Order: sequence, then structure tokens, then C-alpha cells
Amino acid sequence: MADYIFNVARLLAQTSGPSRMVDVDAPARAVDVPELSGSIRGTAHLTRLSDAVLVTGQMRARALVPCARCTDDVEIELAFELDDQFVPRIDPVRGGLVDPGDRWQLDPGHNLDLSQVLAEGAISALPPRVLCAGPCEAPWDGPAASPPAVDPRLAPLERMRRQMLHKDDESHG
Repeated sequence: MADYIFNVARLLAQTSGPSRMVDVDAPARAVDVPELSGSIRGTAHLTRLSDAVLVTGQMRARALVPCARCTDDVEIELAFELDDQFVPRIDPVRGGLVDPGDRWQLDPGHNLDLSQVLAEGAISALPPRVLCAGPCEAPWDGPAASPPAVDPRLAPLERMRRQMLHKDDESHG
């Protein structure tokens, strides 16, 4: 079995309280997050609750994201926590289908698949804006480059801005 899918049938057969630690190593292809440049790794703690399995842990991964100024790829480290509950499809004590509510479901063989949880964690850990470590320039900042074209919808505002500012004045935004 993959190092991100764990069979929890024994844990479900017990009462609340027992737990076990598992090492997680999910390859980028398994979680389908294009920015990832390697596996998501960490340690997860699986704890039996009265009606679910609680998964907690710390995960780390590396990702390639574009610089907000020059758009070159920047490798960053992602860190995120797991804190999710998984419920069986069929209640092991009472029988019958279980309504998962806002929790994840185990597969029919009582396998706990972390791929979607890890994908959500990695995506939520991606920063909204990343800058290169070194000096970089936006593509339009070079001496030979021209400024970016004004969005046609904003052209009337650009004309007003030019009329309001004197030629020698600097625009700050």
C-alpha cells in the first residue's frame, strides 16, 4: 500500500482512545498539485474517536511557484498541519450507512486515503505572492521594454490621471 493510504480496520475495532503514528510520503503525482516539486512528507497521528478516526500531523513539501515580479520559478518550502476526521461508510458497531457530514470517508475496505487531504493542505499552504531571493525586474522595467498596455476598460481613467498630473510629477500608483 502507498505511504499515504493506511488501513485502519484494527483501529476501528477498538473503543475510543487508541492511536498509532504513521510516516507519510505522498508523491506529487498522487496528490495532483502541479506546483509540487517533490513528495509531501511528515508524520501523522491516527486516533480512534467514538465514531471516526482523527488524523493530525505536520507535513512538509517543496513547490515551484512563479516570482511575482519576473515570473521565474522560485522553489519554496511548504508546511501545513493535518487535522481531519475520517468516518467509515458502514458503522462497525451498529451497522447501517454513516452520514459523513463535513468529514472524510474511509473506503469500503477501511482504508484511509490522505491524497485529497494532502492536496488541500498543500494548496492552502501556497503563498499568494512569492518574490525571487535576488534582484529581479518586472518584464516591463527593462530599459528597452515598453510599459504594459493599459486595459481598454481603464483607458478613461488613465486619460484622467494624465490630465490631473503635471508632466514633471511622479505617479505613485
